Amino acid sequence: MIAGTLQTDPRSGGVKKSSGVNVLPIVAETWSEVRDNHNSDVDWLIAGYDKNSKTDITVISKGSHGIEGCSKALPDQLAVFGGCRLKQNGRFVTFFHCAEGTSPMQRGRASMHKNGVLNVLEGSDCEIDMKPGITAETLTLPIISDGGPTSMTAAPVPQRTVPKSSPSPTPLHVAVRSAPVVASKNSNTPSSDLASNVQALSISVEGYIPYEQLKTISDVSDLPSGVDLSTREEALSDEEFLAVFGICKETFRLQPAWKRSSQKKAKGLF
Repeated sequence: MIAGTLQTDPRSGGVKKSSGVNVLPIVAETWSEVRDNHNSDVDWLIAGYDKNSKTDITVISKGSHGIEGCSKALPDQLAVFGGCRLKQNGRFVTFFHCAEGTSPMQRGRASMHKNGVLNVLEGSDCEIDMKPGITAETLTLPIISDGGPTSMTAAPVPQRTVPKSSPSPTPLHVAVRSAPVVASKNSNTPSSDLASNVQALSISVEGYIPYEQLKTISDVSDLPSGVDLSTREEALSDEEFLAVFGICKETFRLQPAWKRSSQKKAKGLF
């Protein structure tokens, strides 16, 4: 199965091309085993390149004992992809991991193929930072309750709101930590996919716009400096962003562009 992931080639003026990764059927079949809550023998899988292939992805190991069992099975000097069913809450997570000693060539190729492989692992709640020795106790995830997302394991960031009675939001100060790639309405530079190992805009917002008010803004001048209409979700506080999207900002930025757009449309922020 050739994964339908498209990569933007800046040399072609933003024309998208297929990443060319070929995820073998055994990967989806094994993922079905992982997602089977009645299967106690398989609750994780690790996938990688088949023998000496540069495009074929197959299952290189699978097993049980949750995130701990998966982390112990991570191979040395290889770039791998995978997914796991968490024992404590039954949620499903995916990951991309490059072990120390992975060749720069394989690391770059795997980064380009990452979205195509993880898209096959359907039904995942989020992508995690997998590493050797990780446990259920050290893993940080958004907490989901019956009423939806409630909080993160980290302390919430204090929120400063703009009064709804104001005709237009007061300009807010935004500190930009690093902005190697910035896409604006008047720029001819194509936007880079945040999930494609291209360092993206990282914004630390010291003042926020409430979600209900943010949905009504149609003029970019009403947004904080450094945030445009295509990234208006950045004007939400970390706490409100989690409540609206069910994931943290960092995890949201790592998703493919099509998935981010779909989620923003559903929340009225596109």
